[in-house]
Amino acid sequence: MDSDLIVLVLVVVTFAAAFNLWLTFRLSARIREMTAPAFTVTLGDPVPSFEGTASAGSRAIRSSDLAGQPAVLVFLSAGCSTCAGHIPELAAILDGAGRLGVSLWIVPADDVHDIARLVGGTPLAERVLVLEPAHRLRLNPMRSAPFYLFIDENSVARASNNLGDEDWTTFVEQMLEGAG
Repeated sequence: MDSDLIVLVLVVVTFAAAFNLWLTFRLSARIREMTAPAFTVTLGDPVPSFEGTASAGSRAIRSSDLAGQPAVLVFLSAGCSTCAGHIPELAAILDGAGRLGVSLWIVPADDVHDIARLVGGTPLAERVLVLEPAHRLRLNPMRSAPFYLFIDENSVARASNNLGDEDWTTFVEQMLEGAG
């Protein structure tokens, strides 16, 4: 065989293999996008029912118990230094939330429910809500922390994101005004 023909065949085969690899990676990325869990519940939709146990008095709390008043669920993780940095802010807004009729709950974001390390010695210790794992995953599918979910008085999800975004900052300002 002619050496020029061999070189041409090798170039074509190399190009075909590279193109095939590129197509495979693109397809893989598309499949991952389609199967990735949602960041949170769909805003504007009713929040899926949930059930958990309040740390104060070990009483059962259901989503239906929160109907009729706005609520905010704050997902924190005991091993998260960013979460720990939000504890003073959360403690500061607790009084305003109560005065304004907003039910504020601290929810462990993961299976390690040692949230007492974060909130112990603060009034937040009375506001810990441990959710069943399946319920927690429906409300916070990415297991984000520190993360919030605003629920209106009709049990509809209104906002969610990581603490510190614009919605959260506005909420904190309103709660601090309500405390004063």
